[in-house]
Amino acid sequence: MHTTPRNIHALVRILKAPTDPPSADGPLKIDIANDAWLDASFGAVKKAEVLVEWLLGALGRDGKRDDKASGNGPLSNPKYWSLLQQTLSSSASSVRPLKTWLIPLLHRTNLAGMVKELITFSHVHDVDLSEVYVPARAVLAILWPLAEKRVGMDSLIECFAAVLGVCGPWNDGLAWICTMVVASYRELLGTFGNKKKLYTTFLSIHMPHWIRTLSSSMGSQFLNTQSSREDPLSKTPKQLHDTIYRAGIDTLFSVEGLKQPLDTFFDALSRAGADYGFNILPGLFSARLSAVNRFRNTLFSSSSNSTSSALAIREAMRTDAMQFWESCWGVLLSDALTTESGVQRTDAWAALVGMLAVIESERLYTPSSTIRTGDQNTAVHRDTESTLISARGLALDAVESAGQAWNSSDMPTVTLVVDALDMLTRIDYELVGDELHRILRAVVNLPRPLSLPATDAVQRLLSDLLEYHAKTRTVHAYILTLLSALSSFSLPKSVSSQSLPLPAHDVVFSPLSSHLSSLTRTLRVALTPTQSAELGPAVMEELRRVRKAYAIERGSDQPSGKRRKTFIEEGIPAEEHIDVSGARGSKCHSLAAAFSLVARVSGTVLASLPSHAYVHDAQHSGIVCDEVGKLGWDIVWESIRHEQGEPQEVAPQNQDDSKVKKRKKRKRGGKQQDPDSDDRLGTDEVVASAALRFLYDVRARFVRIESSPMPVTLGQSDVLGGDEIEELLRVVRDESTTAELTLEIIRALFAQVSQTRGFQHAQASTIIKTSIDILSRNFSPQSRWCGSSAALTQENLGVALLYVLVDRWLGVMDVVAPEEVLQKFASLLLSIPLEQPFEVTDEFDRQPSSHRDISPYNILLLALRNAQFWELRNMRSAFLTFALKQTNPLSSLSPPSASTGNSVPDKFELVRASKVYALLMYVPHEYFTRTSRAELVKRAASGDVAICSVLWGVNDGGEVDSPQLGDGGCAMDMDKEGSSEVQTFRELCVRYLTIFRAFLYRMGQFTNGLDYTTSRAYVEHLLQSPPSSAMSYALTKETLNLVSFQLSTLLRVQNPDAVTEAIDTLDHLLAAEPLADLLSHGPRKCEFIRSVAFRLIECLREHHTPESLATVIVSALKTLYEYFAPVLLLEEEELKTYDAFALSEHVEARCYALSFARWLGIDVTGRVVPIGTKLTNMVMRSALQSRSPLVGVKYVKTCPGVLALLFEELRCLPDISNLEYLETIAALYSIYGTEMEVRNALDIQVVKAARELSIDHFAHLLSVIAEGIEDPRLPVGRCKSLIHLSTMLLHDTPQGTLKVVQTFVTRCLAAFTGRPHLYDGPSELKEHYLELIAKHCSDRPAAVRSVDLGSIWSLLSKILSGTANHDTATSFSTFHCIVSIADSLVRLRRDVVIHTLPHLAFVLHRLLLITKRGRPQLGAKQSKLVAGTLPSWVSPSQPLGVAEIRAFSRLLTALTVKTVPPTYTTRQHTAVAAETQKAESLAKPFAKHVGHVLLAYIDCMNDSLCVLTPEMRRELEPGLFSLCEMLGEYNRDALMVSSLDSGGKTIMKSLWREYEKQRYVGKG
Repeated sequence: MHTTPRNIHALVRILKAPTDPPSADGPLKIDIANDAWLDASFGAVKKAEVLVEWLLGALGRDGKRDDKASGNGPLSNPKYWSLLQQTLSSSASSVRPLKTWLIPLLHRTNLAGMVKELITFSHVHDVDLSEVYVPARAVLAILWPLAEKRVGMDSLIECFAAVLGVCGPWNDGLAWICTMVVASYRELLGTFGNKKKLYTTFLSIHMPHWIRTLSSSMGSQFLNTQSSREDPLSKTPKQLHDTIYRAGIDTLFSVEGLKQPLDTFFDALSRAGADYGFNILPGLFSARLSAVNRFRNTLFSSSSNSTSSALAIREAMRTDAMQFWESCWGVLLSDALTTESGVQRTDAWAALVGMLAVIESERLYTPSSTIRTGDQNTAVHRDTESTLISARGLALDAVESAGQAWNSSDMPTVTLVVDALDMLTRIDYELVGDELHRILRAVVNLPRPLSLPATDAVQRLLSDLLEYHAKTRTVHAYILTLLSALSSFSLPKSVSSQSLPLPAHDVVFSPLSSHLSSLTRTLRVALTPTQSAELGPAVMEELRRVRKAYAIERGSDQPSGKRRKTFIEEGIPAEEHIDVSGARGSKCHSLAAAFSLVARVSGTVLASLPSHAYVHDAQHSGIVCDEVGKLGWDIVWESIRHEQGEPQEVAPQNQDDSKVKKRKKRKRGGKQQDPDSDDRLGTDEVVASAALRFLYDVRARFVRIESSPMPVTLGQSDVLGGDEIEELLRVVRDESTTAELTLEIIRALFAQVSQTRGFQHAQASTIIKTSIDILSRNFSPQSRWCGSSAALTQENLGVALLYVLVDRWLGVMDVVAPEEVLQKFASLLLSIPLEQPFEVTDEFDRQPSSHRDISPYNILLLALRNAQFWELRNMRSAFLTFALKQTNPLSSLSPPSASTGNSVPDKFELVRASKVYALLMYVPHEYFTRTSRAELVKRAASGDVAICSVLWGVNDGGEVDSPQLGDGGCAMDMDKEGSSEVQTFRELCVRYLTIFRAFLYRMGQFTNGLDYTTSRAYVEHLLQSPPSSAMSYALTKETLNLVSFQLSTLLRVQNPDAVTEAIDTLDHLLAAEPLADLLSHGPRKCEFIRSVAFRLIECLREHHTPESLATVIVSALKTLYEYFAPVLLLEEEELKTYDAFALSEHVEARCYALSFARWLGIDVTGRVVPIGTKLTNMVMRSALQSRSPLVGVKYVKTCPGVLALLFEELRCLPDISNLEYLETIAALYSIYGTEMEVRNALDIQVVKAARELSIDHFAHLLSVIAEGIEDPRLPVGRCKSLIHLSTMLLHDTPQGTLKVVQTFVTRCLAAFTGRPHLYDGPSELKEHYLELIAKHCSDRPAAVRSVDLGSIWSLLSKILSGTANHDTATSFSTFHCIVSIADSLVRLRRDVVIHTLPHLAFVLHRLLLITKRGRPQLGAKQSKLVAGTLPSWVSPSQPLGVAEIRAFSRLLTALTVKTVPPTYTTRQHTAVAAETQKAESLAKPFAKHVGHVLLAYIDCMNDSLCVLTPEMRRELEPGLFSLCEMLGEYNRDALMVSSLDSGGKTIMKSLWREYEKQRYVGKG
């Protein structure tokens, strides 16, 4: 049996034995060492040193063994590393210093070799080293800092190579070890001499592994995707990835590396493999540019002239960078991006986009010529330009091939290709300007729907193109090019129009949708008058050209019967005939889609032109209105009649119906006889819809600009006759008409009715009736519409039509529609379920479509929340009439009465009638007529009783004799009550019962009373609440509101009958025994009745006095109080036996009983034992002793009730110790007020009790709070609670406490200013007391005294002073509080601020200084200098933003605002002062101090380490201009002479120049 060695010599002999284990059957050496270490009796002094020496030797020898790859040696054994960790940790705390004996030992140990082998073991797949890396990390954290100084570069290179060879999976220990090694390599690299050799070695050996390690992570940065084949654990951790990346960059782009030829670098890069090299190219490009910039003076020679030298160096850097780009393009990118192979390299396109982004951001490209003039400069520039033009050509080829294939799998590549074109546009528009038409045509032809990234990319490209043309005032040329590109739209020959996921002419799912809005904004600001006059006719001409092309193709696309017969007789195969016909049909569809797109853009353009672009005759330059109307309607009539196969004249209005039917039959027969035309159906309808939409857009422009009362039309062609309207109505009635055309025709007809004074239109009622009929026939509450007219079908036509009518034409319908039509429309609108439909995932972008689609639910809310809807008298009357009709079944029920019972009504009728009240909740109560309001209230009360009877009739098992499906599709199967997707009948009843009671409460508040003759019976009914299983929180809340309102109504009415009813109600409430379960310690059954009683006490306390009520009612109330009296007799010991919930109920009941006694004037002194302080001590002890969060404390829900009880006992029991109670109140709030959830409940009690406190109690409570705030031993959380409590108390103070408040505020200000634990406290504490001061200055400016101003300015100065320690996150609320304090004082107390203007100037000076932010990429010392000027609550990494600058600018502006300061004196003196005072500002007295504030701005602008962003300067301008106005020219000159250097003078001149531009000088 093995025994542990008893002395150090024996241990050394065993560990140095030549074999392991030392004896044949004995334990291993590591086990012996472990036993020796754990043996407490083995107390050798150098035991740890001996074990460390042996362990390091064993681990070092393991790296030299031949079988180390097997993973069986000490390096892969966690026992060695764990024992080494224990011994080193013990030695670190020993008496002998660790460095004394460990450093010599490390000199004899190859620690770098051990680390290398440890990292290499991660390649062995059969060995699990997860338990090794954890102790190894702890060991190396001690050893590596001591040994890294003696590790050479060769060893570190080998370790770095081992790190690059790690394939994963990664864990925290291995990642930390690798990061440590690479960081040491980077540190040594900075002082290494032979960097050229290192550069060569890295290129030839390590660069492929380095690129392979970084490629996956860097690729995902550009593609924003992760390969499905990639294991997340195999990805390099971010910190290690950044370290490896920086190490490689430092190696490659040192000074010696930058001096080497680029050919060597790119040869190595190309050998690294095309599979990995692309992803890292943008990073290499950016890193090399930064390195060249850092070493620019060493790499490029400079001349003596500093200005020319800087320019020459800048040009040399730009040339060097573009040479790197050209090499990248020629060696790697050019071949990878070619489209000849048909396979697109996504990573190559990502690399191209990344490199172009670097060129654009660094402004590296300077055009060698204006490409159109051909003035060339140097060959280098020509080569750069040619590479960029080649990239443009490849990108265009890729986009065009994607448009021809319509393959959704190419979307990631399409996104990058479009981004490449966008980058080229940003670099220099001239690179893409010559190919603008081709670019737009390629983008238009992209397959739709595009993915979200692709859509964003196209929108960025179009926005940049439009922005350039807006800047150069050539928007008109861009629009004509866009129209020309849209007219070239074509579908691929291999794609059928019926197989498209979206119609080809759709715009909503196209990037054009958002581009049109940008185009509209640009047209209104970027067009010259001449361009406006010329653009309109050019747009009209383009529209005519596209229409003509479609008409020609449509005519050639209709082969006659003879031509079809010729095909067969000539023996042309059927397949070829189908191919020819299909190609013609595809072209016809393409031209129809092109016309639709051109018409949409043309309508937008013409609608955005200014009014002077429209003329009344062709003699002037511009658009003739008649030509627009004539062109549009010509296209409409031609397309409609051609689609119907009719001659192109207007059909007679009195045409025989039989002829119409024959023509429809002939039309249908013709379509059936021509099977080849299936793919060409609907093109005429698409064109007609587009033309109608075009007319509607342009007509809307005239509605906006026309101010005359004359009808707005586009000439005579836009005024339809009776025959034309009848023809359009026939098209609409035809069920074979497409939904898109139906919607556009109805919209056009409504426009005709509206613009031609619809109430005089002969066929207006027919138009509206037909539209409502179509709406009823095609409407379904489950339908949805995406908003695109091109995506309309018969299923969602009803939703689209309803949306158009509700959104635009309600006024027309109200004036013109007959009553029965309005009734039909109202019934359809009210049939929509008022419930949010389930979200349906959109198949295009996998997003919930409810975020974009229009549902009937959205339309219903749009109507109910629209003020215009309720202002329409006829529409409102139809709505209320239909509501009364739907709720008619409730009128047959008997009203609530004590003697009459209700039978259970039919459940279908009950649900159908009840759901109307959900809609009535949206009706403004002013729009109910008196009759309808009374009837609806009566029916709501009857429905309430009926639903309660149904709920009482449902047994506990949930069985009820009800249909399986209710109205509106709501399931009523009670066996499915547990399902989350099925709404049970009981849930419906509870929901409608809640709505009934909310409606009754709302109507009662509006009428300020209900019928007292039925109030008693209804209150008795309300007290008989539904079963507890059916009571929800919302139902309980509404019931309590309604009961309290009914009781208040009974008590308010001065009538003998009402008094009798009130007494009976109180007797009924007393008979319900609200405290029975509380006094008997039984199960909780009277919670609702008890809540009603509490509400009654609140109502009495807030709205009534005993003198205002009848004597008999007061007697009944005293009888009710006697029932509450036993609650006041409970002792403290008895209450301690209750659980937390029961205790909370007893405390609440006791509090209300005391309040009731006080209201009745009953003296309870001597009969009630005060227990508030004892309960509070128990509650506070529970919180202080608990280690769990405060919200989990046992008595957390009891705390608000205990606080209310303290206030009540303080008011009702005069014999108690007031000081003790007040201290208890402050202590309770300070402990439980640290949690937001508990604090809100406590605040409610404080607000209720604050105004009822006496002056002495209020003063003592504030004094106790002040003592707590001043105590430095009080925890920060409790101090914050006390400050918040004082804020709540000062918000609504008792009368006569002004001096008390002033004394308290002065004391607090002295504490905030003089106590280090307050002014140097954490930011959250500062926020609380600054909020207290801000609210005091804004809410109670009269309480601000001049003695307080010094403390306020001193406190703000301390808070704004700079410091070396800063929080991790900036406290923006602190800044806003400081600005609010200063602003309130400037606006409301100018009379006291005027004596402290130097202090105000200093605060403004500091506020302006802390708004600056450090420049990016500052060094450590520079960042420390900038941070030292900032206060502790401003984090240098999170500077103040635009919102803070805007608030500060408003403060500066307030200095010049003239106001009459309020006078806080007696009424007589106030009247006199109001007559004598005049409006003044601080501008004149503050003028002497303005220069000090402006100096802060100049210092910020002149500081080389800081910056004020353009957005911040723009927001600051109004305040700076106010300062300039106060300063004046004389003080300006004095400031420039005495305080400013040359840079400051330049900034001041620039600021004054801007001020002069906007200053009003009185000349107009």
